[in-house]
Amino acid sequence: MIEVKNLSKKFGSTKVLDDINFSVEKGEILGFLGPNGAGKSTTMKIITSFWAGSDGTVHIDGKNVANQSLLTREKIGYLPENVPLYDEMRVFEYLKFIAEVRGIGKDEQKKAITKASEACGLSKVLRKPIDELSKCYKQRVGLAQAIIHEPDILILDEPTTGLDPNQIAEIRDLIKKIGKEKTVIFSTHILSEVSATCDRVIIINEGKIVGEGKPEELMNKSSHKELVYIKIKADKEAALKRLKELENVENVEVKDKEASNIYGYSIEPKKGVDIREYLSIAVTQQGWPILELRRKKTSLEDVFRELTK
Repeated sequence: MIEVKNLSKKFGSTKVLDDINFSVEKGEILGFLGPNGAGKSTTMKIITSFWAGSDGTVHIDGKNVANQSLLTREKIGYLPENVPLYDEMRVFEYLKFIAEVRGIGKDEQKKAITKASEACGLSKVLRKPIDELSKCYKQRVGLAQAIIHEPDILILDEPTTGLDPNQIAEIRDLIKKIGKEKTVIFSTHILSEVSATCDRVIIINEGKIVGEGKPEELMNKSSHKELVYIKIKADKEAALKRLKELENVENVEVKDKEASNIYGYSIEPKKGVDIREYLSIAVTQQGWPILELRRKKTSLEDVFRELTK
């Protein structure tokens, strides 16, 4: 569906994208991650034909975006980071305007507006001025304008920026709902959203792809160490000594202190070994109460930090 080959972009002497390659299959939701200035938005603008690449190619359904942009744009719905809304318009007026720009015939416009507004939960605010809408509803309007012409592909640049946790969950669910029928690329800084929403992830840093795969695959490949945290009511030195003696334990560190005889310890087990049951038995046999015990697994955030530091 989308094929990016050897794509580079320069602004003067500054190379923003450096020979990147990736593809997105039909029906896939791809998370595009990277720190500020990594090249995420630049890539999206080239895919959507807002900008031209300096080198390389981008094909949408076999068509080159450089010389067949009118055809490729018809297949794409685009939500940029700053939603392009006209605040003085009512929601219905704005969507009607977008439908006209997209070449939807007059006889089909009402149907298209109704379908997009229902999909994005806008039916109750169609007659409201956009200026009166909350940030979340403005994002919904932005999504509606992106899908009104029923594109095969959605490109969403930071769709949850500036939203509170409840609003983020709403937009995330909306993206998953819409993504059942479309190919989606979306960028975000909220890594938990990627794990919850995406089939596959690409991590870009300084214009180069530094990681690619399913979220669980990236976490499994990470060199980040899996740790076990335990909080014990016991003499610190005695507890440290006993924990370090345990089988399959590589390292033990004091992590925090709650009281004079209550400490939290971070334990690094041998790779692939779950020591929680053995650890619990060993500590209990010493007569020490366990106040907390949990395993800290490698997260997508750990992978992101490792690949972009």
